[in-house]
Amino acid sequence: MKRTIACCLFSCLIVNGTLAAQAASLRGASYVAIAAVSQGAGLSAEQMDNLLAPIALYPDPLLAQVLPAATFVEQVDQAARWLRANPNNIAGVDTQTWDVSVRSVSHYPQVVYMMAEKMDWTTALGQSYVNQSTDVFTAIQRLRARAKGAGNLKSSKEQTVIVEQEVIKIVPAQPQVIYVPTYNPQVVYVQAPPPSGPSTGTVVAASAIAFGAGLAIGAWLNNDCNWHTHSVYYHGWHGTGWVSASYSHVHVNSVYVNRSYSTVHVNSAVVNRNVNYNNISHYNSVSRNVNYNNVNVNNVNRNNVNVNNVNRNNVNVNNVNTNNVQRNNVNNTTGKNVSANNAKVNSYRGQTGQSSAASARPAQSSSAFGGRESASTTARQSERGQASRQSAQSSSRSFGGGDKGGGGRSRGGGGRRR
Repeated sequence: MKRTIACCLFSCLIVNGTLAAQAASLRGASYVAIAAVSQGAGLSAEQMDNLLAPIALYPDPLLAQVLPAATFVEQVDQAARWLRANPNNIAGVDTQTWDVSVRSVSHYPQVVYMMAEKMDWTTALGQSYVNQSTDVFTAIQRLRARAKGAGNLKSSKEQTVIVEQEVIKIVPAQPQVIYVPTYNPQVVYVQAPPPSGPSTGTVVAASAIAFGAGLAIGAWLNNDCNWHTHSVYYHGWHGTGWVSASYSHVHVNSVYVNRSYSTVHVNSAVVNRNVNYNNISHYNSVSRNVNYNNVNVNNVNRNNVNVNNVNRNNVNVNNVNTNNVQRNNVNNTTGKNVSANNAKVNSYRGQTGQSSAASARPAQSSSAFGGRESASTTARQSERGQASRQSAQSSSRSFGGGDKGGGGRSRGGGGRRR
């Protein structure tokens, strides 16, 4: 018998272990599938060039803020709305709760507005920075080389172009102000500027890159690009080059310069957002006939994951409804949801229902057992009780005489014994 029980227990352990292993395997497979969907197939070099063409010629300090800020898509939208509502209070962004990169970019409203108006592009940029940071930096360098090769990227009073081996840096030319370039990606990377000089006898066309008014360099420009590690890093206003040149003109404060920013934060959840790549501009002169069909397929898969999440939310809603039913049941038990004027109220309490005419009947009293009887019924019961008591007394007197007689008989019997 003991051997049989032991064999049964051992079999159960084997079965449970197998089921647990299968469950773990399924859980692992689900996790891997979701992770693969989140990462996607990645953008090709042509797709990356097309995506980064609008900002590849931004100065490095600004680019180092735009890239991480693009991962906080909702906050970028909030910042754009706030700036439109407070156009004369740009310094007010310092007290907002957005990520430091979003607050930094908010000091340059035209950049934030552009990012907010092109949410699909901003989301795709943030996803690329999270999943393919090396490819992002490589594409920027590739585009800068093309613009420089075309003769459109050069040093000026607004910017300084520095070439170090295979790396092209763009930094502010002045220590106090930074300029945001405006250019047409269809032109700047491929078309050479017209020749200049009096010998041509023609009016020289405007440069392919234009600049608006200079904007202040402040403590918020606390990041820079490391082109060798393909990453954004926090310099904290300690360094050489443009950082050293601008330091004396910057009021360093704890809002943007402190140890909590030594690690540049990105919102990795941006990879779960859906992107309509049809809304992203296509620059044929940058990458001819580029499309994002493979990425759109991955977004469809990502939508399926979201649908599953919605289904799980529906289950939660059902649970909430069940809780509501339970609360209603409790209320019904306490009688809170039952109207006292309802003719069926007594049936809920295990009694026969009454009509409205019942209220005109004589008042009722409670019996000792909890029943409810009318006053007339109680009177009749009282009369019957009194009659019963009188009858009992008469019977008692009759039985009492017999007892006495019996006593006499006892005594009489005693006389006979004498």
